[in-house]
Amino acid sequence: MNEAEKNEEVVSFKQSDRMTYGAVNYDGTEMMAVISGYDLNIAFNMRTINSLSDAEASADALAQVFYELLMEQLIEEKSYLVKPPSDETTIP
Repeated sequence: MNEAEKNEEVVSFKQSDRMTYGAVNYDGTEMMAVISGYDLNIAFNMRTINSLSDAEASADALAQVFYELLMEQLIEEKSYLVKPPSDETTIP
């Protein structure tokens, strides 16, 4: 065990401290994506967000991060969805 592991602080949380954010499917019956956990720190650098345009750019950048993570997981778990069937050919 290294020095950092020896000094690592153990923290516990109450069940009610758990935060969850998510997106539901179109008919509202199931969660499509969830961000959940204890001690989630969602912070915006308001010094750099000075307009609606800045806010939209920040939100778009975060959306891109999640899109890339989703695509990685989709390819890993359901690659058949992103690969054309082998009997299809491209247009010459």
